[in-house]
Amino acid sequence: MTPSEAVLARALAPANLSSAQWSAVQAGLRDRAFFSAKVEEARVLHAMREATAGVAAGSLSASDARLAIRKALAEIGYKPPAGKEGGLQDHTSDARLNLILKTNADMARGYVQHCESMAALDAFPAQELIRFEAREKPRDWHARWRAAGGRFVGGGRMIALKTDPIWTRISRFGHPWPPFDFGSGMGVLDIDRAEALALGLLRPAGNGGETPGAPPGTLPESFNAGLGEALPPGREKETDLFLRDTFGSFITIRDDRAIWNGTLIRDMLAGSPDTPNAIFGKAEKQPKLLSKIAEPDMAEHLKKSGLTITREWMQTHAQKHANPSGKGGANLPLSPADFELLPALWRAPDRATFDGPHRLNLELDTLDGGILFLGIDPFEGRPKTFYKFKK
Repeated sequence: MTPSEAVLARALAPANLSSAQWSAVQAGLRDRAFFSAKVEEARVLHAMREATAGVAAGSLSASDARLAIRKALAEIGYKPPAGKEGGLQDHTSDARLNLILKTNADMARGYVQHCESMAALDAFPAQELIRFEAREKPRDWHARWRAAGGRFVGGGRMIALKTDPIWTRISRFGHPWPPFDFGSGMGVLDIDRAEALALGLLRPAGNGGETPGAPPGTLPESFNAGLGEALPPGREKETDLFLRDTFGSFITIRDDRAIWNGTLIRDMLAGSPDTPNAIFGKAEKQPKLLSKIAEPDMAEHLKKSGLTITREWMQTHAQKHANPSGKGGANLPLSPADFELLPALWRAPDRATFDGPHRLNLELDTLDGGILFLGIDPFEGRPKTFYKFKK
């Protein structure tokens, strides 16, 4: 897996959460999600993810990436909060966009390097936390290391076995690879077996010494390995309610496990035979959807209705509309990115119309000049048609 692929593997997770509030989301779910604090538009997150993937691959400059994101924000009519222009709370500012691009690209690079590093665990069983980039006001990482329970070796160096939980404990993001905080400038350097033995991190073979085995989950195939994240024991109901209220149709929860619907959608399109259905929650958890429903009786019915997307339905429509001609050439090809916006159509459509009591039509404007159209039977909780046409 490349850093660019690692970025694209993460599911869109729009939510009106601050950076601090995102910390309440389980680390396993955060690692599998592409998000930005206070960004509720899936269309904008998609543009951010594409731009970040380009930066991570080296195929897109930071300036071009910022331009692409600003264009996406302009398309939805974004305006920065009054008095916050140019700062980190302004989604169009250089400071904010550079933070988004660098943090997410560095996370992807750190993840890939972590996998490669763990594959060489026998030869390099430990690593050292060191500064790679200078900062005008550097954080006190020695104090942070000490507070997290780390010990200093070799004259005050921050070195530990790669399997030591210290790496997760020092991370603001809850994962054992850099970056460990926003703009930290810190990274890790491999320590070979001979030095780890000399520093007392390993005992010599024959004296009960052994290579620290990689714990389960240390070498995932992707950010989405295993798909689901178990809800914390004893807090299943509380966490379930928080996730449903926060992410609505962008998450499916079944058997006390949370799964990003973007992940399910990609697996469905890939033809994975074991992919479960994606379940878009009840409309009562989607207030923006209900606000588009003019008829009171239909709005009341929809409050108790959800939507289930099956692998068979999705693959059928992906094949049917891969190269559509449409009437007069009005239709556009459906891309995997368009399918990832299905939860956004259910959560916050731009328009909603009716064709009789058993047909609800939802439309969402896309950033490439198209309109996604989803026809639903709300009484059966299933989609009828899905295509894209020109504005």
